[in-house]
Amino acid sequence: MKKISLTVKMWLALSLVSLLVYVIVILIMPFLVRNFFTLNMMGPQAPPEKPLEKNARREAPPPAPPPGPPVLGRPEFRIRDFIVLEDGTTIPAEAGQMFSSSFIREILQNAVAQKASARLYEYNRGQENIRYVIRKEQAYGRPLYRVALIRKSEEDRFIKSLLLNFLVFTGIALIISWFASLFIARYLTRPLIQMERHVKRIANRNWHEPLEVNRGDEIGRLARSIEVMRRQLVRQDEMQQSLLQNISHELKTPVMVIRSYAQAIQDGVYPRGDLAGSIQVIDEEGARLEKLVKQLLYLTRLDYLATREQVQKEVKLNTLVENIVQRLCPQRPEISCRMDLQPVSIWGDEEVLRVMVENLLENHLRYALSRLEISLGLSDEKKEIVLSFWNDGSRIEPHILDQLFQPFHKGREGKFGLGLTIVQRIVKMYQGEISLKNERGGVSSTVIIPLGNIKLKPVTS
Repeated sequence: MKKISLTVKMWLALSLVSLLVYVIVILIMPFLVRNFFTLNMMGPQAPPEKPLEKNARREAPPPAPPPGPPVLGRPEFRIRDFIVLEDGTTIPAEAGQMFSSSFIREILQNAVAQKASARLYEYNRGQENIRYVIRKEQAYGRPLYRVALIRKSEEDRFIKSLLLNFLVFTGIALIISWFASLFIARYLTRPLIQMERHVKRIANRNWHEPLEVNRGDEIGRLARSIEVMRRQLVRQDEMQQSLLQNISHELKTPVMVIRSYAQAIQDGVYPRGDLAGSIQVIDEEGARLEKLVKQLLYLTRLDYLATREQVQKEVKLNTLVENIVQRLCPQRPEISCRMDLQPVSIWGDEEVLRVMVENLLENHLRYALSRLEISLGLSDEKKEIVLSFWNDGSRIEPHILDQLFQPFHKGREGKFGLGLTIVQRIVKMYQGEISLKNERGGVSSTVIIPLGNIKLKPVTS
């Protein structure tokens, strides 16, 4: 069954349901029809018609009934009705002539012994098989017994005829339902086949053709999810292509400088005037190359960590920020660093948080003129942790504020880097937000992390 297509499976399922209903109806049909006769005989009988009054206008007399007891309901049912008195007299008298005396005696015996107002009986004598109902009534203070009956042979003949007609018509309906089931199955699976082909094209990196399935049901929602996935893959592919181009360009420049300086020194030429100056350039480009490779590796590590459950521990964020400031700020002794750190503990990866703070601090130290401010605390609503950096350097052009988080975007002084990209990835890992603003004559960076991801705890110095 696993190798059968979904269309065939759905068609088989719908066909089996139709066939099951067909079989069930066939099995219960005789019982229902037989009960139909029983209900007709057990049901209340219509009162006799009143005789015509003398003043009533003359109308054509109704056709004379056939000989024998009157027939209830439609004539083809042949459910006869007559009355038996206590002395065995039948009304009409033809009923006593039409049936055997033993049958009339049995009716009278059963009627006298009957406690209920109505009861069903069966009479079987040789070839005479009759189902009848006795209903006890009163007339002029004396009991009389109304009998409704049907011959078993007539009942069976009618049931067989009815069942044969039913089999023919329901068989035709069953065949039609099979074709309808096939149409429904193909209608339901057609978009699934379309999506299967589209997913195969996406797997082969042919993902520029959109998927269009105009449906509002579960299949339509699945198609829209596949289309969203396709668009994300297109964007991710474009970002990867752009990232590879930027990486190749950024790696090519320091490698070319190092190789050219090394070749010049080997030829006895010193591009920076002397050997020490030329070697210093090689060392600076090597350090730049090393930093870039480390950032690329860490960016890849963040992508890996984003898909894995991290082992978290309590990190004293104020202590972490203070240690990083004390380690990095001496690189620029002319900068005045001012800190306002409230004691806050956060649950997370200490190494990841250290990289976030280091990148932010290095970025502000690079562009600060004389002053740098760092603050750590809670928002006014006490629902978020807020980490802010501010420097008095030159303002950033407003139209590139959001673009600075893109990999290798050229910032001030025409420099490329991945620092802010790494910071943004880390902040998103903690379901937080980061923003850059021009304020107070300088530039600020603000990181906001929801309080649900931190644990407040007094921290002793």
